[in-house]
Amino acid sequence: MAEDEWLDVEAAAQRHDCSIKSIWRRIWQGKLSARTEKLDGRDGRPVIKTLIRVSDLDRAFGLTAHAEYVQKIRAAAPPLTREQTTFIAKVFTDHLLEQDARRRREGEIGTES
Repeated sequence: MAEDEWLDVEAAAQRHDCSIKSIWRRIWQGKLSARTEKLDGRDGRPVIKTLIRVSDLDRAFGLTAHAEYVQKIRAAAPPLTREQTTFIAKVFTDHLLEQDARRRREGEIGTES
């Protein structure tokens, strides 16, 4: 799809797998530019549509937008306590030990044949 192509709000929501309301919210907040245009409808009657440029849409929903979102969440999250850190490390270590034991069992089964 060409970057200078324009999509209506519904097509924009489908392209980025989000709700129409999310697209409208970004337009109202000024995070996504859009234009209104009178187009011919299916039955020939004029329809007023809000259109969004594909390049603006990709920029608003692209990797930089995602990275900024993750950064905001990390900044707002409280740091882990020592108990939480210890528990996470134990779960991770147990998982690795279980994985290693499973690989060894599968290796023993494979060599018996």
